[in-house]
Amino acid sequence: MAAVLRNELGRDKIDAGWSEGAVRDESDTKSWMGVWEAAALIIIVATAFLLARQYRESLNVDEPLEPLSLALEREAAEVNATLPEMVSEGVRLDKATAGPGNAFNYSYTIVDDEAARTLIGNAKKLADLKTQLQERVCLTMPNHRSSGAIIRYSLKDNKGEMIADVSIDAGDC
Repeated sequence: MAAVLRNELGRDKIDAGWSEGAVRDESDTKSWMGVWEAAALIIIVATAFLLARQYRESLNVDEPLEPLSLALEREAAEVNATLPEMVSEGVRLDKATAGPGNAFNYSYTIVDDEAARTLIGNAKKLADLKTQLQERVCLTMPNHRSSGAIIRYSLKDNKGEMIADVSIDAGDC
């Protein structure tokens, strides 16, 4: 605000020097504070909106979840479209099936007779195989972890005789 001073003649004189500039600076500061507050409010609202949208999408609210049995059947059909397939030296994946219940089954044939003989009755090799299969399920099947699926591996020899039957609970990962 301007200060009012009286000069020698008794007339009022306005001192428009320093105090008017101070008022102007204070007014400018207040207007900039309003701009910053508005910008902060916009950023907060936009962030809240984006987080809410991401959360809603993560819940798949718009799409009903497919029952586990149907998802497993669909997955088995997709796998079977590429079979039989040699998945490693001496090992062939013959088929995949869904069920019963929450089970997903892989049927393998150990076509290398020598490798098949080393697995039969060898508890250490079968334990090592189960460990490898557990790691495979945990690393390559993240969608089955929360679904409650049981992944079952059946291994047979060239004659169709059972070598091993290993079940992995994907929820144990």
